[in-house]
Amino acid sequence: MTQRMTPPERMMAVMTGQKPDRVPVVPFVLGYSAQITGISLGDFYADGDKCFEAQFASMRLHGYEQTPMYGYASMGALEFGGEIEYPYGKGQGAPFVKKHPVNNLEDIEKLEVPDFNKELPGAYKQADKLASRCAELGMPVSIQVGSTFTAASVIADTSEFVSWIIMEPKTVHLLLDKVCDMLINAIDYFADKYGAENLLPFDGGPSESNTMISADMFAEFAYPYMKRIHTHLKELGVNSVLMHPCSDQNKNIPYYVKLRNEMGWFGKYIWLFGPETPVKTQVEAFGDHDVVCGNIDPSLFITESYKDLLEICRQNIVEGMNSPSGYILAAGCEFPPNAAPIKLMAMLDAAEKYGRYD
Repeated sequence: MTQRMTPPERMMAVMTGQKPDRVPVVPFVLGYSAQITGISLGDFYADGDKCFEAQFASMRLHGYEQTPMYGYASMGALEFGGEIEYPYGKGQGAPFVKKHPVNNLEDIEKLEVPDFNKELPGAYKQADKLASRCAELGMPVSIQVGSTFTAASVIADTSEFVSWIIMEPKTVHLLLDKVCDMLINAIDYFADKYGAENLLPFDGGPSESNTMISADMFAEFAYPYMKRIHTHLKELGVNSVLMHPCSDQNKNIPYYVKLRNEMGWFGKYIWLFGPETPVKTQVEAFGDHDVVCGNIDPSLFITESYKDLLEICRQNIVEGMNSPSGYILAAGCEFPPNAAPIKLMAMLDAAEKYGRYD
């Protein structure tokens, strides 16, 4: 009988350029794990220990390769003195901003960058609890390090932020500088505590998508700060970074390609684009160096049957599994918290049935 790899062995193989026994599965599970373990979504995000325990249990239950992580799209507002609301209400799926710390241009001038040498700001306290549990078990320490642009867009009143990009670009850059400083402070804290070589930072967000801004705006307002963050990660000795360019970012791909080239970095990116970006496009842009992810449309895990999902995953696996530097079957954004467990099982079954290398 063929010896099967364990999930850690499978991920190690793909991250080191080796062929695993089958394609790994990273379903991008967050809130789903709370639903199936009886933890409320509010507690999941408000308590880093419960966040870890729910994800760890889901990981063991399903047998996928994703390890626990802490983060959400509205991160940044609480850390700069605003208020968020945890998703205890019906229909709420993640924390959301209740009070923005920046509501006018004068607020940007007065904004103070959080100091990580004192008490950890905002949700980084919960992220640290989860990181500690991961480190105890030898798992990668995943921390949210961006994107600077998306964080800035929720620290400020979002509609004002979009108008300031056009009307007040100099002040927008001041805000972006301060947000980037905070993210670098976070990186330094976690690298010092857990070791840079053990970090798996994740970067990305929806606000820089081409449904929100043009590629030219991305070049001016998003790329320089992304490059600053990643250059810092490189200098610290971080080996790999999970990138999630959320939503439609097809016109931004040339900037993601040149990021590695301009830094001269030899580490590994894991690219998890939204379903708007074909797997073939990702392989062409990043396949020679990086791991690309399948990007099943998350809404399909609600609307489609197990049988249909099996076929959808098969098609995705066929497109990506021979990418030169590795492929992971994944959802194109967070796996729906209310999806039935059998829908996630379809991903694992497809990987076993259609994604075997041995």
